[in-house]
Order: sequence, then C-alpha cells, then structure tokens
Amino acid sequence: MEHEAESIANAVVPYFPDDHRKSKYLSFRTTGFPFREACKLAQISISTVRNWRASDEEFAKLDLTGISDLKSQLGMKYLDIEFTRNMRLALQKDLTVLMKSITKSDSLTQQEQQYLLKIRQFYTPQQLILIQELAKGGSEDGHFDFTKLVFEIRREREQISIRGAVGEE
Repeated sequence: MEHEAESIANAVVPYFPDDHRKSKYLSFRTTGFPFREACKLAQISISTVRNWRASDEEFAKLDLTGISDLKSQLGMKYLDIEFTRNMRLALQKDLTVLMKSITKSDSLTQQEQQYLLKIRQFYTPQQLILIQELAKGGSEDGHFDFTKLVFEIRREREQISIRGAVGEE
C-alpha cells in the first residue's frame, strides 16, 4: 500500500529534469512526511533543500506553499484509484452471482439468492447514468463532485420509496 501511495505521489509531483531528487523529496512531503524526514528519506541534506529553495522559484513555491495543493491532488487521485478498484471487485462479485443464477439457478445458496435480490435494484437505467457520470468525472469540467453524486443517489432512493409507497396503497 505504501508503494502505491508513493507511485501516485510521483505522478502528482512535477518532475524536475535538472535534479530528480527534488521530485523525490516533494513526493515524500506530499505523502505527509515532515521536512526533516522527507530529507532523510530522499537522501538529501537540509542545506540542499534550502539551496534549491533559493535557486529554484518553482521548487520553493511547491515546497513552501504548494504542498497542501499537492496533498489534495494526491488524496483525490488515491480515492479515485481505491474506489475504482473496489468497484471492480464488487462488479466481479455481481457477475459471478448473476452468471450462476443463469447457468446453475437451482444451485444458488440462500445467501446468493438474497445477494441477487439486493443487487437487482442497482441495475437500472438511472444507476447506469450515475455510474457513467462517475466514470467521466461527474461534471462538465471533468472533476468528480461527490456531493452531487450523494444528492443524486438520495433523490433516486426517495423516488423509489415514493413509487413503492404509492404502489402499496
């Protein structure tokens, strides 16, 4: 897991062709290491970082004020990767149960039958639209809007509840 976070951090941090150690140091800072620990992990001296700050305006800006922006980008990228990975696993589980329900329906366990009933509510045209929005970023500018997604899901559930209540009358 640490290696994955470091790889993502390296993708978020700008590359400095004049000295790749700058990027390595900033990737440690971006993943939450304090100044001295980042120096130690990047195998550079504190004076080296101070010299970089004095001679490289872009590096200084990133190191002194841009770390919070880089951390935010890292956090969003990491969440996106984790969510996508977990969604992939959930969809694989759905596929396994769905295929068994078609090919060996009489051998479904009670738990698999309950699972099948539960997942059916997520395979609607409305859910597909939500997933497509999620996959493309959720907005015109390509950034995912978690709050918008939560409201959409909540509205969808309310509509289903209302339809169910009307159908019971």
